[in-house]
Amino acid sequence: MFIPENGWGPSGKRAAVSVTFDNLGDVAQRRIGLKPTVAADGTHLSIEVLPRLLRMLEGAPITYFVEGYNTVAHPDVIRSLRDAGHEIAAHGWEHENWDQTPVPDRRQALTRAVNAFRDMGVDVQGFRPPGGAVALDDLRDECQSNGLFYASPLGAVGDDVEIDGFVSLPFAWKHVDAYVVHEELGALRQKYGDPAAAYSTAEWRGFVEGDIARAKEEGGHVTLIFHPFLLAQDEAYLDLLESTVRSVSDDPEIWAPTCGELAEWVRDTAGQGG
Repeated sequence: MFIPENGWGPSGKRAAVSVTFDNLGDVAQRRIGLKPTVAADGTHLSIEVLPRLLRMLEGAPITYFVEGYNTVAHPDVIRSLRDAGHEIAAHGWEHENWDQTPVPDRRQALTRAVNAFRDMGVDVQGFRPPGGAVALDDLRDECQSNGLFYASPLGAVGDDVEIDGFVSLPFAWKHVDAYVVHEELGALRQKYGDPAAAYSTAEWRGFVEGDIARAKEEGGHVTLIFHPFLLAQDEAYLDLLESTVRSVSDDPEIWAPTCGELAEWVRDTAGQGG
């Protein structure tokens, strides 16, 4: 676990927490083979709920990992996120499951996504591989060949690493809202040793609050992942997001930067010997 000697960020906070979003529009659900979740007027829930989420996040910038396809499908939404002060990072082109996609194909998908974002004036710096799992050396090579200096793959909580200017900011499955509460992900939960049945909102809140508290105790970092299409399906989910964002933002012991800000700081700090 990476624990900096002088605390996190320029003010030396006790812990760091990354609040992040994944998936925009219906591209991920279509790729996986799930029916897109839409509102009564046909708008995808991740698009419909976004104005409300932006109000919740006012003054608390987050990182949104967005599939490159959305530069075509929802360019105005991407610009609204950027203009609201949030970081846009890559999430494949069409949410390709990274460890199950041939290397040449996924390289092409990432390059296509990064170029599409940059062509519309969005300077992406990082990447989260859809599905999470991928060998770190391969991930570093794929990112650096596209001018990206950080990634957020599946891994151990707080196991942030810097390798030759490349930073890995891993996440754990129990910090992903869909893994915890989505009814259709029972097989994935079982694969990683958890019950097939979805957890309750109260249990999910316990995971989030427990690991934030643990990060403060240990002086570490935790990455949280929320999916807007899922948040929009239950007021309790939205309440959990809002309370988490406010708690993290108001805690004087926590630094809550975007992933890009955190990765840049980890890179510079590690380069100076921690």
